Amino acid sequence: MRNRKSAMGETKKSSRINKKELDAKLGLVAPSRDILEELAVACAKNPSPDNTFQYAFCLSKSSEKSELRYAVTILDGLIKEGYEHQVDCMFGSATAMYLLGDFKEARVSDD
Repeated sequence: MRNRKSAMGETKKSSRINKKELDAKLGLVAPSRDILEELAVACAKNPSPDNTFQYAFCLSKSSEKSELRYAVTILDGLIKEGYEHQVDCMFGSATAMYLLGDFKEARVSDD
């Protein structure tokens, strides 16, 4: 029993370290306001699933909670509409949910 508790403690420690490293890496990829604005304008000027995806995928790495929630809404909508790059949409949505702290939803699929 003691070895099992020790192993569980090591797993939790390892998970905390992994989370900290992932959080640091995701913090480096937050989009700039300029990039988000450029993508939003492109999406408005030429609405298409690809332009919408590019904008939403970029939003999925934002540091703003409202933008993260919006990214999930857009990406989930693209999936429901049968967008060609569904795995990329799921990845973006999961990233946004992770950044929102919704770890359970970041790991769950509706399929």
